[in-house]
Formats: sequence, structure tokens, C-alpha cells
Amino acid sequence: MPEPSFTGNLVDHLRKSAEKIPSLTAVISANDEFDKKDFQTLYFDVKKVASFFNNKGVKKSDRSLLLVKPGYDLIVCCFALLFIGAIPIIIDPGMGLRVMMKCIAQAKPKSLIGISPAIMCSYFFRKTFESLSTRVTVFKNFPQSSKLQSTSVDSTFDFSSTREDDLAAVVFTSGSTGRPKGVRYLHKNFNSQIKTLKTEFCLKEGEIDLVTLPIFSLFNPALGVTSVIPAMDPRKPALADPGALVKTIINHNVTTAFCSPVIGTKISEYCEKHHVTLPKVNRLMLAGAPSPPNLIKNLSKVVENGKIIIPYGATEALPVSCTDHKEVSRLSESIISGGGSCLGRPIPNTSVLLMPIRNSPLPHEYEENILPIENALETGEICVSGDIVTDGYDQMPGATRDARFIYNSMEYHRMGDLAYWDEEHILRFLGRKAERVQTKFGTLETERCEPIINDIPGVQRSALIGIGKSPIKEPCLVVEIEDNCKMSFNSIAKKAIELMADKYPVYKIVRVFGEKSLPVDARHNAKIHRLALAAKWTLAVNKNCKLGLNQ
Repeated sequence: MPEPSFTGNLVDHLRKSAEKIPSLTAVISANDEFDKKDFQTLYFDVKKVASFFNNKGVKKSDRSLLLVKPGYDLIVCCFALLFIGAIPIIIDPGMGLRVMMKCIAQAKPKSLIGISPAIMCSYFFRKTFESLSTRVTVFKNFPQSSKLQSTSVDSTFDFSSTREDDLAAVVFTSGSTGRPKGVRYLHKNFNSQIKTLKTEFCLKEGEIDLVTLPIFSLFNPALGVTSVIPAMDPRKPALADPGALVKTIINHNVTTAFCSPVIGTKISEYCEKHHVTLPKVNRLMLAGAPSPPNLIKNLSKVVENGKIIIPYGATEALPVSCTDHKEVSRLSESIISGGGSCLGRPIPNTSVLLMPIRNSPLPHEYEENILPIENALETGEICVSGDIVTDGYDQMPGATRDARFIYNSMEYHRMGDLAYWDEEHILRFLGRKAERVQTKFGTLETERCEPIINDIPGVQRSALIGIGKSPIKEPCLVVEIEDNCKMSFNSIAKKAIELMADKYPVYKIVRVFGEKSLPVDARHNAKIHRLALAAKWTLAVNKNCKLGLNQ
């Protein structure tokens, strides 16, 4: 007897929204790039574009590379692919052309849905795109373009039925500590995330969301939430105009928003300078990298009637845990003094273990060899199990196996992040495992040091790095100074060394390097590329051994 089909995918959620709230606005452009669309129109456009794709040869289970500019066209095209049962492949273009080409070659897409430059690129880089059999050009305002005017939607044309364990999409990581990997999202993963947004973050139908990260605009239609597309380049959030963002929030009565720390900082500083508050915002979610307690405190004053939520997770598993501004405020002194960022407590129905730190894979078959850390304050690697955990890495079985293990008959994903449980069983983040510095005096994690240095007046941000040959390295600091800083770099470097000598005398940190701007990830402009900094300054010190020494 065949298994029953599972139709609870994102398109099914959108259809229900279109039936229940047809006239409610679904998508708005802050700079009027397109007319506002209600849920009924959105669903009709999705069906029309899906029919067009189907006629062009895009079929169920086809791996479809989606290279469309963020906005209404991206939302419609992504849902249209899901409608057919095709598998959208989503790659962040901000990672750079060379890296992006490697991701595309690895993904082996069968079809390309893209704007004209992307289509032209596919002909120019033929080897990268050799797996393609179908190309569909997406023009501006695609659903209303002349190419689609002749497309009729058969009343019997309905979305493809799927099962919860069917592959829904492939979403690439930002590659902040290594090469980007494609992550396999199943339909059950998306459904679990939607459920969590409703039950844990209390996101309600009819709310209005400021979309600063395009992928989140794919959840809103399924939630019955209005998406406001701001006038910013999502590939470069650090260049966003804070005044325009705040104006958009106010003019469109935004009730919820997701921000990286860089966007959050811009909004906070603008509102403080212009004496503006955002009383209609119910929640502001900060994620992408650890957010300083002062930023969270300042934003909580701006969002005076709402709350600041800090979820933790990664492309492979999101959200894993969450905290809010009140808990961070209570722990702020500990965080600033190197006690680790607050990640809060695990989301219900999500199991979190801390495992002993090791670079090699955990044993897969022999559960008795795997003993989670039970003691408070003991550092380990965060490992997660639950429906929010994706299906592993696409086309990379070795990487998937290295990141997975079985414990108590449950499969866990190794997040690559270090943390400990404090005495209240709150998860405290210490940094990426790959970025910890192993010295001859012991191991030092990034979050043990950076918040202390970041608290020095005039410091924009900092990075703990290790220079020299592996495995034993010399711990050093790299500092980015604020533009209007009145202190000299030497004064700041001297202060940083004094603070480290006072807090961690055994590690003997004596070098501080200066950078005009620390290199960061493409997606959030927040995760610092510490390994790249380590490689750069190792070469520099090899040429001049006195570099970074405060003389």
C-alpha cells in the first residue's frame, strides 16, 4: 500500500493564506519598484509563473538554480518552483564570482531561472553550467511581463504533492569559516521553522515584516505576514541607509524585523541621534553574529513596546535556541568580561548536547563511546537534533558524515560552535571551533577576549587570531578603530594588552594589529573572517618579527 502524500509545503501554506486573507497585502516595495500585491494576487502569480516554467521544461524534482534579484520576482519564482515540485538552489551572490561558480558547479543544476546577466554568464562559463538543460530568463516585474501575458493557468493545474522527507531546496552557507556548502532542506524542516516562528516567536497572521535578508521573505507568505522590501542592497547590509530603513519601518507600520548586528547598529545609532523610537515594532530579531549587550540594550529602548529576540542557529539548523534583551541585560557584565555570549535555552522539541571538542568525526556506530558533557562551565561543541536540523550537505556525503553522529537513537548535527552550560543551564557561546587559538599555555576562544577589547572606547570591533604554524600558535589581537576615535592606535593597543594581561596573564598576548576594516561574511557583514586575518598576519610577522609589538 503506497504511503500517503504530504502536501504541507510552503505553497500549501501560501494557498491557505490566499484563501483566508485574499485582500491582505502580501508584498510591498519601499521604493515603489512594483505595485503592492495582496495574497490572492501573489498566489495567482505563483501559479502563472509555475505554469510558464512547466511549459519551458522545468519539471518536478529538477534542481533549479535561482539567480533573481531580491524582491517580488524572487518570491514568486521560488514559490513557483516549489509549486511544480522543483528544487530551488539558493546561493548568496555576495560571496564573490569565483566562489559562487564553484558552488554552482558543485550543485549541478538542471535548470537556471535567472536575470539576463545570469543567463549570459551561464553561456560564458560553460563548464560551470554544463549540467543545465533548461534556461529561463526572468525580466523585471516578471509576472506582468509580456512573456507571461499569453500564459494561461489551467484550473486543473495544481501544486505538486510532496512528502515531508522530500528534498525542498538547497541553500548554501555563507562560508564564513571555510568553503560554502549546499544544505539540503526537506519540507519538514521548513514546516518546523514555520511552526517555531508561530509558537515560540509569536509571529501572527497580519503582521508586517521588514525584510533585510531575502530568504526570510520566503517564510512570510506562508505565515500570512506582509513583506516590506526595503531600499537596500541585501548583499551589502553595511552600506544600508539607516534613515531610509527607519522611515520604511514607520511609514509601513512594521511590527517585526530580522537584522544582522550591523543593521541593528545602524538603526540604533540613527534613532538615538534623531530621538526616534519605534513603538509599533513588536519584536526585532538580531542574528548572524554575537551582538554586544550595549547594542541590545540600546535597541530595546528604540523598540520601546516590543522585545529584542536573539535566536541562535545556522543554515544547517535554525533556530536552535533563543534569548531576549532582558536575559542579556541580566548577564551583560559576565558577557562583556569574557563569559561568553548568551544563546538562551533550546527551542522546544530540539535536543542540544555539548560534546567534547575534537577535530575528527565522532564515532557513528558505537554510542557507548559518546559521552555528552553534563557539568556546568565545561566547554564543548554544540550538537543539535530535531526537525529543525536539515538533511546534511548536498553532494558532499563525506562532509555530512563528519558532521553527524547517533546518540540515544537520535541523529545529531555538529554545529562547529563552542559553548558551555552556565549554572542556570543557559547556553553560553564562546566562538567557532575552527577559530579557537591553541597556544602552548592552553586553548583560548574568541568570545573570551573580543568583548573585553570591544568595550575599549574607540574600538569598533576586534578579532582574536593565532599566528604561526599549527597546531601551537601565538595569540594576537586585530583591532578595527572607529572613524571618529580620538585615541591613537598605540594607546588602544597598549590598553588591549593591559586588559589581556590582567584577565589572562598565562597566555601572554603581546601583539595587536590594526585593520581599517575587518573582513566579514557576505550574508550578514557581521561574521569576522578570523582565519583569513590569521593567514595574512602570519605572513607579515614572518617578514618582520616586530610587527604588532607595542613599543
